[in-house]
Amino acid sequence: MSYQTRPTYSDFETANHGFAERLSCCLQNIVADEPTHARFLNTLSMLEHMGARRIMITQSNLGLRQDVLKHMAEEARHAFFFKRQADKFAGKSLDYHPRHLIAPAFARLYFKRLESFIAQDMRREENPTLITYLCMSLIIEYRAIWAFGLFQKTLDDAKVILSLKSLLSEEKGHLADMETALADHEIASASRLASYFSKEQALFTKLLGSFEKGVA
Repeated sequence: MSYQTRPTYSDFETANHGFAERLSCCLQNIVADEPTHARFLNTLSMLEHMGARRIMITQSNLGLRQDVLKHMAEEARHAFFFKRQADKFAGKSLDYHPRHLIAPAFARLYFKRLESFIAQDMRREENPTLITYLCMSLIIEYRAIWAFGLFQKTLDDAKVILSLKSLLSEEKGHLADMETALADHEIASASRLASYFSKEQALFTKLLGSFEKGVA
């Protein structure tokens, strides 16, 4: 990706158009089998938990703002939402043990490697921890909104009673918060964000392939 201005969600959607059919097909296979669906929901819970935990670890300082605290709390609630649904579809209580997840190693690496890539690039800048959090959150929210939208369509098509509407609404609110916050930081340039989006797409490609293998 190469942009003169900061990439938008529309740009992200266009860049990921080729992945939509692959993810939809994978989601159809997941939703068709309740135990697999439960493991997938549990994997989403783990990822949301990782997000909430990273916000707590990196942003818990004297400068902690209300919007960041709200973001952390809502990500933790999303982890609980997916966990509750996972347990429901599994008919038992699940934990984050690999046997209860789909491609857990790749799922964890997706998150950690993206954060590490951004943090490494920002390490010599002023307030690198905050800017890394904002950039990381922006990109993750783009991916979440895109993927959860496809997931909801798959659920509706399969007539599975599970609504992600309130969760999607909150993710869009997080995205708006990140865009507003980053508007005040010239350091998050168009070229820099474009490189982060490219890195995320490469990592997501591997994650999607791992999900496909895990489901197969």
